[in-house]
Amino acid sequence: MTTEEKEVKAVCDAWGEAMQAMDFGAHDALWDRDYEHFVYQPEEFERPCRNWDEFQNYLAYIPGAVTRVAEWREIETDIAVVGEAAIVYRLVRVAFEFKGVEEPFAGDVRFTLGLRRTADGWRLFHCHESRQLVLDGPAAG
Repeated sequence: MTTEEKEVKAVCDAWGEAMQAMDFGAHDALWDRDYEHFVYQPEEFERPCRNWDEFQNYLAYIPGAVTRVAEWREIETDIAVVGEAAIVYRLVRVAFEFKGVEEPFAGDVRFTLGLRRTADGWRLFHCHESRQLVLDGPAAG
C-alpha cells in the first residue's frame, strides 16, 4: 500500500470509527464540507444529502432511530488514488440496534467513498451506501 493509500485509508477508518461510536462531531475533520460536489447517499433515504447542512440533518436523525451501532467491521477495502482524488470501495459488516426493536439489524453494507486532497489533507466529499438486493432466484447477468 502506498503512502497516499494509507492516508486515504486512515480517513476512511476514522469515518467508520466515528459512525460506530455515533460521534458525529468527528465528521467535521473528515469531510470537505464546502465542496460543491458534496454527496452523501444513505441507504434508507430516497435522495442524497447534497450539502453539509443536509448531511448534518441526516446525522441528527440517526440518534432518534438508532440506540447504538453494535458492530462496524471492515471486510474488504479497495483504494485507488488518481492524482488529487481517491475512490474507495469498502464492504462493512454492520449491526444496528434500533429503538423499540429487540433484534439488531445486521448485514453487509457496501460503501463507495470519494475523497480529494485538500490543503488540510485527504477529505471525504462523496459516500454512497447500499445493501445487496436479495432475490428469490438467481439474477441474470
